[in-house]
Amino acid sequence: MASHNVNRQPVLVVAEVIDGRDIPTICLECLATGRKLADELGGDLAALLVGSDTAAAAEEIAHYCVDAVCLLDDPLLDAFVPELHAAALVQAYERLEPAAILLGDSLVSADLAPRIAFSLNVGLVTGCAAIDCRDGEIRLVKPVYGGNVMAEYAPATVPFVVTMQSGCAAPAARSDCARVEVTARAVDLDASVAKTQILERVAEPLEGPPLASAAIVVAGGRGVGSAAEFETIRDLASELGAAVGASRPACDHGWAPARSQVGQTGEKVAPFLYIAIGISGALQHLTGMSNSHTIVAINKDACAKIFQIADYGVVGLWEEVGPAFCVAVAAKRR
Repeated sequence: MASHNVNRQPVLVVAEVIDGRDIPTICLECLATGRKLADELGGDLAALLVGSDTAAAAEEIAHYCVDAVCLLDDPLLDAFVPELHAAALVQAYERLEPAAILLGDSLVSADLAPRIAFSLNVGLVTGCAAIDCRDGEIRLVKPVYGGNVMAEYAPATVPFVVTMQSGCAAPAARSDCARVEVTARAVDLDASVAKTQILERVAEPLEGPPLASAAIVVAGGRGVGSAAEFETIRDLASELGAAVGASRPACDHGWAPARSQVGQTGEKVAPFLYIAIGISGALQHLTGMSNSHTIVAINKDACAKIFQIADYGVVGLWEEVGPAFCVAVAAKRR
C-alpha cells in the first residue's frame, strides 16, 4: 500500500505517565522516534498528556526535543477509563490534525490505540520496532511470526496510529535550555459514555525500581518452584538494585504481584540486563523482553526455548544455582 503525502504535518506522541508524574523510558523512546519522523516529514513534534493533575509531568516533558506540549487535564481522566480517554484523544486530534499518532506499547495503549483508530477510521499497527521514512515513503517495521521475520507496513491513511515496542530507540535526551511552553486545553467529556466504573484503587507495593524503566530486571517463572524460592529472586534483585519481574505462571501462583508480569499481557521491557530464572521461554513471555540488551537464563531444562535468545545460559536447578549465584554477585559488588 502506498502511503499518503504527510509532509509538513505534525507528529503526535501520546505521553503515558506513571501515577501522573513519572515518565517511563518507553515514553522517551517514543519521543526520540517521533522527533526523527517529524524531522523527516518537515513537521513539528507534539507531546500530549491526558489525565488529571499531570501538569508537573507536562512541564518535564517540555525539556525533551518537542516543539509543543498539550495537556488535557480533567477530573474525569484521573483513572484510566477507556471510553473517556479515547474521546479526549479524538478531540485533541481534531485540534492538532497530526500525520501520525504514536503511543508506547503498554497495557493501556493495547486498549486505547484500537479505540482511537476505530473512532478516526484510520490504520493501526501495534508493537512496532522502528519507523523508517525513505524518499517520503513511511515504513512501519514490526516483528512477526514469533520475532523470526521483520515485516514492513506502509500506512494507507492519515493519520495512522502506531504503538512502539520497548527498545525501539535510544531515549530522548533532556535539555535544560531547549524548552517549550505547555498548552492546557479543555475537553468536553460525557461521563455517561463510560462503560466501566472505578470502585476502588489499591496500590501494590513496589519492589525495587519501576519495572518499565529499570536497567536490570531479575525475573522468575514457574521453574523457581515455590513462593519461598521466589524470595531468593527478590534477594538477588535487591543486591543488584534491579526490578523484580515474573512470568504469568509465577503471578498466577501468587508468588509475585500482577504488576510484575512481563510478557504479551504484562509489561514490555528492554533493560540492559535481563536475568530469567526458571522461565521456559514461551512466546507470551518472550514478546515482553526479547529486546533486552543482554539476557542471562537459568533453567534446569537444557532444551528450554529461553536459551535460544539468551546471551548466557546456565543449566541447573535454581535451588542449587541460586545461592552460589547470589553469593558471587554479592562478592563482585563489594
